Amino acid sequence: MNAGKITLARKIFFLVLGALLALLLLPAPVVAQEIAWSLKYDPRTFDPALVDDQASEMVRFLTGGVLLRLNRVTQQVEPSLASSWTISPDGKLITFHLRDHLRFSDGSALTSADVVSTLKRVLDPATQAPVAEEFIDAKSVTVDAPDTLTVRVHLPQRVVGIGKVFDEIAIEPANHPSQGRITAGSFFVADYKRGESVLLQHNPYYWRRDVNGSQLPYLATVKLGILTNRDQDELRFVRGQYQLIESVPAENFSVLAQKAPHAVHDLGPSLNTEQMWFNQSPVAPIPAFERAWFTSRAFRNAISLAIRRSDLARIAYDGHATPANGFVSPANKIWYNQSLPPVHEDTNAALALLIKEGFHKNGATLIDRDGHPVTFSLLTNAGNHAREKMASLVQQDLAAIGITVNVVMLDFPALIERLMHTQNYEAALLGLSNVEPDPSSMMNVWLSSSPNHQWNPSEKTPATPWEAEIDRLMNAQSAAASDAERKRSVDRVQQIISEEQPFIYLVYPNALYAVSPSLSNVQFSVLQPGIVSNIDFIKAGAK
Repeated sequence: MNAGKITLARKIFFLVLGALLALLLLPAPVVAQEIAWSLKYDPRTFDPALVDDQASEMVRFLTGGVLLRLNRVTQQVEPSLASSWTISPDGKLITFHLRDHLRFSDGSALTSADVVSTLKRVLDPATQAPVAEEFIDAKSVTVDAPDTLTVRVHLPQRVVGIGKVFDEIAIEPANHPSQGRITAGSFFVADYKRGESVLLQHNPYYWRRDVNGSQLPYLATVKLGILTNRDQDELRFVRGQYQLIESVPAENFSVLAQKAPHAVHDLGPSLNTEQMWFNQSPVAPIPAFERAWFTSRAFRNAISLAIRRSDLARIAYDGHATPANGFVSPANKIWYNQSLPPVHEDTNAALALLIKEGFHKNGATLIDRDGHPVTFSLLTNAGNHAREKMASLVQQDLAAIGITVNVVMLDFPALIERLMHTQNYEAALLGLSNVEPDPSSMMNVWLSSSPNHQWNPSEKTPATPWEAEIDRLMNAQSAAASDAERKRSVDRVQQIISEEQPFIYLVYPNALYAVSPSLSNVQFSVLQPGIVSNIDFIKAGAK
């Protein structure tokens, strides 16, 4: 009887052991490689040719297969769908050589015919593709394909920043725009719920592989939530619902650092700028004596000297900004002019410069040569806490030299109406988001004829000799045969802006990111997108 019990127990033991061994021999469950983060609003379009907002640009970057890719870390142009390219000595012929066996995400072949069709659509004025402006005379550009792997682009004149231009053109199936559903990039748009999320799935036919020959990207899906509330963004990150935050507001960075100290990253100055300027337009409804102040180089330089940029960075940005001395950030490795004078803060020097210009102090008030007390209103947008703080600090700094500044907060539409249409303002404080490092992207700011030449828009002829020189230099750099020539022109423009101060640059907000420690292979960049520029190689899960 006992032996029978032992035999039965052994049978049960071996049955259980066998079941355990069977389980051990089963393939390990695959952990889904998925990450999520937020867009601040719904993409305006999924048509890659029509992208003109940051949310749509993020989707295009993640889904669009492009001929060339600007490496956001090295700031150098690299081959992508094109294995190589050449540019003729005169800059008027670009020849692309495609990789073999390219496919779209639906498995269909990608050939030169698809590239030609895409480029023709982008260049067609009826499409109204924003990137077409980069070709200067888009209607005169022609494209042909001598064979299935070669594409030639014939330009009427040299186009600068070719890498940047083709980085923005996502190749689509010939004559079949797909709204991101059929792509040649890392992912394709699988689902979109307005006001809620965009779901991207990996492209199973993507051309790129890692050094071991494994298919890229590693991630299976990317979920982009639509979330306008920045506090909710950070709450979801702390809870683990999101794995990264592409841009952390400075006022929230320190709080997030306390909750997740190993997740936050301050990369130093971004490409973005914050600046103030005075209205110099002759049609602005402001008194002539005020316009005389604003058009005075000495006055503008005195204001610049009086502003304590170090305080702006420390207080308005909680230390997460860098005092600015020009329109090109030092983070822009190629184009920043290293010889510019450093930021100079000197209240006494500011007052001495004003006295030399004919101003004088009457008690605590600065008076101009005609007896007018120096006072003006400074406009900025309500709701931007950093700008509100900066405006208040500028108000205090200028009070120290006898100038009264009235800070006016407006909602953004009302602000733009004053700046761009009625020009009914004296001074403004705003920022500029610089997505691209190439200074040609700022042609619309520096050319005197441009409506975005903010201090004096749409000049029929340059109002000053220095503006005429900037016009000449910016046009020269856009037609230069070499980057060295372009650099000389752009360096000189930076020098002129430093001397004339039409924009008084205040700070470069730092590039602030949050990344979950569960992600690996992340590369950081001050160029957008700052965290996911190497999305192909990012892995999710414990390191």
